[in-house]
Amino acid sequence: MILNKLKTRNRSERTGALTVEFALVLPLLLLCLFAFYEISRASMIKHATEASAYEGARKGIVPGATEQEIRDQVEFVLSSVGVENFTINVEQNHPSGSTLKVKVTVNVPFTETTTGGLLFGANRSFTAVTELGQETL
Repeated sequence: MILNKLKTRNRSERTGALTVEFALVLPLLLLCLFAFYEISRASMIKHATEASAYEGARKGIVPGATEQEIRDQVEFVLSSVGVENFTINVEQNHPSGSTLKVKVTVNVPFTETTTGGLLFGANRSFTAVTELGQETL
């Protein structure tokens, strides 16, 4: 009986401890989750930027490909991850005595892709450049 009274008294003294601990830990947990989400999103956008430049250049080295087909391919890859604000620069040149070279540059502003970009990436962007030579038979 005395043992039960001691257990009951001990519990009643610690009633608010769990609430206080939860209130202290929850903001840190949410901050970590938000940071993980932002880092993952930024990594995905960086990879998509590189992949879109490569896919655009691949589309451009096929004989008869147009600049619009290259742009469409880049837009297709970037739109698949939800990126809408980006710039594309396509250069198709024929060096003397050589085959066609296609250079695709894709630039995605950091502020348009992540929420953290508004805080930390005011003048930053993801840029990918891919240059490939035309396929020959």
